[in-house]
Amino acid sequence: MSQLIVYTQYIKDGEIKNEFLFCEALQMTMKAADIFRLLDEFFEKHQINWEKVGSVCTDGAPAKIGNRSGFAALLKDMEPDIIVKHCVLHCHALVAKTLPPHLKEVPSICVQVVNFIWGFPLNHRVFKLLCEEMGSEHQVLRFQTEVRWLSRGKA
Repeated sequence: MSQLIVYTQYIKDGEIKNEFLFCEALQMTMKAADIFRLLDEFFEKHQINWEKVGSVCTDGAPAKIGNRSGFAALLKDMEPDIIVKHCVLHCHALVAKTLPPHLKEVPSICVQVVNFIWGFPLNHRVFKLLCEEMGSEHQVLRFQTEVRWLSRGKA
């Protein structure tokens, strides 16, 4: 199930602060206008002015988020100066899928090695012990999966 998660990021006392605002479950049949309405109602209820929004980062399907008729278009109608960006992880994953074969080779081998270590508990424990003996700052690898649309829950 998809979710609409809203948080704010601002600078206070020289530090970047992140503040969670709300999370709302989305139905699979929801359209961009429905998502925009949820957000607009939240802003209205909490007296948040759209002019205060500088940018929005999305990770949804392009059909819902699109600049022409999707969520981004509705945002730009409300506030023309708003910057709408797609999730950096998704952009990188899409670029990686289109790399020429000679550039895909090294990342592909790295993913295979990490998945081999994670795929078997004994391998994972031995790797962790090796890292501890070497005095490594990090002792756990992130399991590598194909990045897909997070809004569909397939990551």
